[in-house]
Amino acid sequence: MSDPWTELERLRAHLWMRLARGAAEPRDPFRFVALATSGADGAEARMVGLRRASAAARIVEIHTDPRTAKIAALRRDPRGALLFWDPDTQEQLRLSVQFEIAFAPEDRWAKVPEAARLNYGTDPAPGTPLSEPEDLRRTPDIARFAALPGEVTRMDAVSLAHDPHRRAVFDGPDLTGRWVAP
Repeated sequence: MSDPWTELERLRAHLWMRLARGAAEPRDPFRFVALATSGADGAEARMVGLRRASAAARIVEIHTDPRTAKIAALRRDPRGALLFWDPDTQEQLRLSVQFEIAFAPEDRWAKVPEAARLNYGTDPAPGTPLSEPEDLRRTPDIARFAALPGEVTRMDAVSLAHDPHRRAVFDGPDLTGRWVAP
C-alpha cells in the first residue's frame, strides 16, 4: 500500500479509516484516546473509548456516565480535544471536536455489550469517595448512560515515522487540508 503521508486527500481518508477502525476494533491503538476538556480548575484530560467514527458526517462519538466531570465540563463549554497515538506507525492525531450530549439514547444503549453496561450504573456516582474499592456497586442503568457525539472541526496529524517528520492540518467547513511544519 502506498504511503498516505504523500498526498493530503489520501491522508485525510487514511485518518478517517484509522478512526473507523479504532471505533470497531477493541485492540486498535486508536480505540482508547485522551479526551481533554476545560474544567472548573483548568484543563482536564482522561482516557475514553472511541465508539463511533463517520467521515461522511464528520462525527466521532464516545460514551460516559452522565454524572462524570466531563459532562459538567462539556455543559460549560462543548469544545473538546481527542488525542490519538499509534506507537507502531508513529502517528499522532489531534481532533478538535464540538460535542453534544445525548442522555440515555436507547439506540446506542442497545449496542453496548451486557458486560460493558455495568460501567453505566455505578453506585455511588463517579468521583465519590469510597472507604474500600469493594464498596462500589454496579447495576446497569440506561439513565446513567450518555453518548457524546461530536462534530470534528479540525484534524491535526503528525507522522514521526518520516524523516523529516510530517504534519498536516485539516479544518474549515470542508476540513480542507494543508501541510504545516511539524
